[in-house]
Amino acid sequence: MIRRYCPSDLQKTAYVFKNAFSAHPWNEKWTEELAENRISELMSAPQSVGYVFEENDNIYAILCGRKLTYLHGTEYVIDEFCVSPDKQGYGIGSAVIEYAAGELMSEGIVAMSLLTTRGYPSEGFYIKNGFESKDTMIFMYRTIKNKGEFK
Repeated sequence: MIRRYCPSDLQKTAYVFKNAFSAHPWNEKWTEELAENRISELMSAPQSVGYVFEENDNIYAILCGRKLTYLHGTEYVIDEFCVSPDKQGYGIGSAVIEYAAGELMSEGIVAMSLLTTRGYPSEGFYIKNGFESKDTMIFMYRTIKNKGEFK
């Protein structure tokens, strides 16, 4: 079942997040505490909307995003999206994206946007699900810590 995220989902979604982003190809060093903080921060704004895929009282996917006003209408900006590594490849991610798109469209949302790493499996997943890259857009980043401190 796919449904809206609610605050009581935090611990289960943090577990999914930690496992998904600790796995290949990201190999990031997430703890459940850091994952809880990240999801809690993302979902704390009034315009935040999230979705989960739940089965047999277990959560296997989490989609976190925000409804933001833009020139052509309100967009849904995806901040984080992941599926448990052991459940990837079964259509859960595509089902969550389609469910969210349908629900958001009925609420007047005109587009979905996100950032992902070029060349990673996530890029192919998003293309398969109707997203496209824009040659006119670039992602820019500035580190504000000393290089030796940032890892």
